[in-house]
Amino acid sequence: MINVNYICKKHKLSTLEKSILEFIVENIQNKKKISIRNVAIENFTSTSVIYKCMNKIGYTSYSNFIYFLKTNHSSLISKGYSFEENESFKKAITLFKENKDKLFMFTSTGIANNISSYMNERLALIGIRGISNGHIQLLETSFAKDVILITLSQSGETESVIDILKIANKNKIKSISFIGKKDTTVESLSNINLVSNNDIFFADVITIFEEILKRI
Repeated sequence: MINVNYICKKHKLSTLEKSILEFIVENIQNKKKISIRNVAIENFTSTSVIYKCMNKIGYTSYSNFIYFLKTNHSSLISKGYSFEENESFKKAITLFKENKDKLFMFTSTGIANNISSYMNERLALIGIRGISNGHIQLLETSFAKDVILITLSQSGETESVIDILKIANKNKIKSISFIGKKDTTVESLSNINLVSNNDIFFADVITIFEEILKRI
């Protein structure tokens, strides 16, 4: 589940907006159904205020935010999954540990951009440099020793991600990919692949990434 205090600090939310978020998160954790109208009534405010709050934290609608909370809270990977037995997971930890002084460049498209931005900010909080969807010039040979590429692709066949991975390979830049399917082009082009076969790919990406950060 999201860190409400972190979100409030990042987006400079008011006391009312914080109360709204806490109310929503608590009810989702308790598996209660809440409409935006219910949230407004319980917090003595209007639905328009809640819509503005959702936009302020980066969601286009109330329903999108609720979907994110539900999928993130019910991540299958976090239940009975042994990270320690996964070789790719262990390799990813090693790569992070050995390259803390380098720049981690995230590449993604569409909805995944929100996830990569979150991951980038999480790295900043622990003192590791990162850039979300940075310029392709960072993959030139002159930067090869200073950059680690991280890609996100649910299908494993995202054309723009594949193109960037090809450049990274050509210039011998190490890469980690979060993908939703095995035996894909992205998997074949990446040095390390972290695969989630679940229907809640983006929530699992966050879960896996947070587990990595705990170990570095």
